[in-house]
Amino acid sequence: MPTKTLAALIAATTLLSACGYSATSIDQQNQNPLVASRYGDELADTMANLVIQNDPVTKEPGMQQIIEKEIARGKSIGINAREAQAQGTKGQIIALKESVIGSVLLLSDTLYFSSDFEVNPGPDLHVYLTTIVDPRDDAFPDATALDLGTVQSSYGAQQYQVASSIDPVKMRTLVVFDKTLKRIYGFAQLSK
Repeated sequence: MPTKTLAALIAATTLLSACGYSATSIDQQNQNPLVASRYGDELADTMANLVIQNDPVTKEPGMQQIIEKEIARGKSIGINAREAQAQGTKGQIIALKESVIGSVLLLSDTLYFSSDFEVNPGPDLHVYLTTIVDPRDDAFPDATALDLGTVQSSYGAQQYQVASSIDPVKMRTLVVFDKTLKRIYGFAQLSK
């Protein structure tokens, strides 16, 4: 590799690391039960479609066993993820004045966002948990609102730690709120 190209690659990697970017493995991403259920289901479907469509790859020696093993693995990942989700509280994000989509799961001391999460960027977007059911009914942030920090990314799965002293059952609603604009972008009511 030419020295200039190597230097550029090192500089780009260093810059991405400094910005907080880090590549994660599929296994790490699948620690998020919302991601794992999607991944498992799509893995099983992709492999099953190879067989259904009589794809030429299925005719290669030993490939049928690999495909069947991957179908079983995908199903297992999906089932285990849904079992984990059943232990927490979930909600679908409702957009207000800005575009925001996705779902969230509060499980023990972690709040997970789905892989399809998207929010229009804002100057100071934060993730909150609160005991109130509808943040439009009171001045927000209310006295029970717990600021989990800034939105990690406007796009995709992410997770936030919740203090272990907080009772997750009492936290009824997730709110995406811009502190600078004093504007609720969206919220999700959490339930079993």
